[in-house]
Amino acid sequence: PIRPPHFMGMDAKVDHSMVTSGCEVYGTVENSVLFHSVTVEEGADIQYSILMPGAVVKKGAVVSYAIVAEGAVIEEEATVGAPPSDDPDWGIAVVAGGVTVGPKAVIKPSAMIREDVKGGEQA
Repeated sequence: PIRPPHFMGMDAKVDHSMVTSGCEVYGTVENSVLFHSVTVEEGADIQYSILMPGAVVKKGAVVSYAIVAEGAVIEEEATVGAPPSDDPDWGIAVVAGGVTVGPKAVIKPSAMIREDVKGGEQA
């Protein structure tokens, strides 16, 4: 779709990533792909992830080695995924479209989240 150019905040940091039109980035994005209309708020940290159209990552949230589907919201200080480890259960975390991961919730590596997760919960 036709969107305005992406916008980078004064303190935004983007390295080795593809950020498409309509995105607003105020936090950190590294080694990731942001489809159109994604919002990454100040203090949010995106690493080795794919964020589909309209995804929102709020202040202080961390998304690492994850796929966040269209229209999903990662609330403040939530954590989705983790860097690779020797744990045999490690994998890419996936958050389905339209799902909200509540404030301070933790989504473990290899989790596939299809329903909203309340704040402070682990899934």
